[in-house]
Amino acid sequence: MRARGDTTRTSGLRGRRGHSAADRRITLVLLVAASTGACTGSGGERQAAASATSHATSGPSSTARPSNTAGGSSTAGPSSTPGGSSTARPSSTAGPSGSPEPSTASSPTADSDEARRQGVVELIRCRALALRSGDRQAWLATVSDPASPFAQRQGAVFDRMRLLPITDFDQHGVEVAPAPSAAREAAVGADAWVSTVHLTYRLDGYDRAPRSFDASFTVVSTPDGWRLADDTDGRTQPQPWDIPSMAVVRSPTTLVIGSAPAATLRDYLALAEAAHTRIAGIWGSALSGVIVAPATVEQLAAQLQRPDALGLEQVAAITDGPIGPGSPAATDRVYVNPQAFARLTPDGRRVVLTHELTHVTVRGTTDRPVPLWLSEGFADYVGFTGLSLTPRTVAADLLVRVRAGTGPTRLPVPDDFDPRKGIIAPTYSAAWLAVTRMAQVHGGDRVVAFYRAVGGLAVDPTTAGDPAAVTGQAFRTVLGTSEEAFVADWLAYLEQLAR
Repeated sequence: MRARGDTTRTSGLRGRRGHSAADRRITLVLLVAASTGACTGSGGERQAAASATSHATSGPSSTARPSNTAGGSSTAGPSSTPGGSSTARPSSTAGPSGSPEPSTASSPTADSDEARRQGVVELIRCRALALRSGDRQAWLATVSDPASPFAQRQGAVFDRMRLLPITDFDQHGVEVAPAPSAAREAAVGADAWVSTVHLTYRLDGYDRAPRSFDASFTVVSTPDGWRLADDTDGRTQPQPWDIPSMAVVRSPTTLVIGSAPAATLRDYLALAEAAHTRIAGIWGSALSGVIVAPATVEQLAAQLQRPDALGLEQVAAITDGPIGPGSPAATDRVYVNPQAFARLTPDGRRVVLTHELTHVTVRGTTDRPVPLWLSEGFADYVGFTGLSLTPRTVAADLLVRVRAGTGPTRLPVPDDFDPRKGIIAPTYSAAWLAVTRMAQVHGGDRVVAFYRAVGGLAVDPTTAGDPAAVTGQAFRTVLGTSEEAFVADWLAYLEQLAR
């Protein structure tokens, strides 16, 4: 994430994104009716029969950049939660081709949790087939009331999902969640229940693995079997396709999704394409990226699953995505704050998107946490490369503090990057100047080697589980110095710039 400052300054908002051990997930609520069975095509043909029918009749789981047009940048670490545990998938037999639609097989007994789970599994299978084949009618056939507001929303969701290169849409487990309230049961049916479905999808050509999220569905019984009735009975973590009026622009290396004006989406794509080349020139390679560009800050907060927009005024962009211990990130998203980004200068916009897409590449090619000052400082180092801006201009917000005797006395720590705890732009400037100083003294190639050593190549296997120890060893083996000596030199450098 990157912070934003005075609009007379060039740098953009920074965001930070460190490694997190958990996979992100999303929660929806479904109302399911009481039967499972084979899907039928839009013309009525059976899509899969024997085993699905048997299930129906028997049987019982932030990088953010502070907005700062004046100089320093910032990014927030990735928020994430683990994916759901798997349960047995329903078997199915091949049938005539065609788009799916839930069958009218008989309902399982109301008190059978396993039968309920299998009913939801079958509904999700039908929805996946409908999405893959582009059959809107079959997708809506999984909804209990085709005239309901929920059905209208689901139709719009289907249309938006079809704009995206979605593949591997699947379920990996269904759990029976707490029952809906008495008021909700009265509204949707006495047999209504709530299920949590662990789902995955992948954006083909951009994600390097499936992305997981949870969807909680509330279930009602209809004469035709289990059906979905609403998505408001539980917490929902929206996906990009939940953004109203969503549009898509793309290139082989960048997918831009959002409700911002079409010209703005195209501008983001052009900036990302240039950033891709810049990142590859320094890191040695650059991964494809996905940019999510909502039209409002409220939509941004919803996408980030935040209760409000508190602190986001400092953030121009945030890189976020699931990442597990010992694994590189594979499904990062760069979320753009439309208000803060619009206030940036052209150079500031370039810096911000390069910063965030640097996070995408580095997180996707390393597999261990690194200190946040290194993650954010390196992303800014790449972002500012090639611009004719002096450190005194870029880091003016920090140097004011140094002159006043309130500058840093140590390298920044995670709390320093939290926009809810104070002004973060000077922190990003401090991190950028730490990496800039490292490059001045040791050379750019050594900076990359240092990052790679800390982020993926343990200098000593006995210290691999201790990020601080790994960093300390990398200072000695890669840079030929100690962390203490580096910090002392960096602080002296800040004093020199502040004169």
